[in-house]
Amino acid sequence: MKSIIILIALLISVVFIRLNTEAIAEDTSAVKSIILPVIEGELKEGAGKDETAAFCNICHSTDYITMQPRLPADTWSAIVHKMIVVYGAPVNEDDSRTIINYLSSTYGAGK
Repeated sequence: MKSIIILIALLISVVFIRLNTEAIAEDTSAVKSIILPVIEGELKEGAGKDETAAFCNICHSTDYITMQPRLPADTWSAIVHKMIVVYGAPVNEDDSRTIINYLSSTYGAGK
C-alpha cells in the first residue's frame, strides 16, 4: 500500500513538472526586448582629452569622469594611480601625467 501511494505521488509530481515546464516555455516566447540608447559623457576640450578618453574608456565610460565633483589635483592623481595599481589600467608614467594634468585643469576644484 505504501509503495502505491509513493508511486501515485511520483506520477503526480511528473505531471506537474511537465505542465510547469510547458507553461514556462510558453511564457518565454512572449519575452520582449528593447534597445537603449548609448549616452556617453562628452569630455571637455583640453590638452590631453584624447589620451584621457582612450585610456579611461578601456575600463569605463567617460561618464565616470564627467559626473565627478570638481576635485583638487592631488585627488585626481590618487584616483589615476588607484586605477593603475589596484585595477591594472595599462597606463605608463608619461600618459598618467597627461591624464592627471587634463583632469586637474579641466575638472579640477574651482573649474
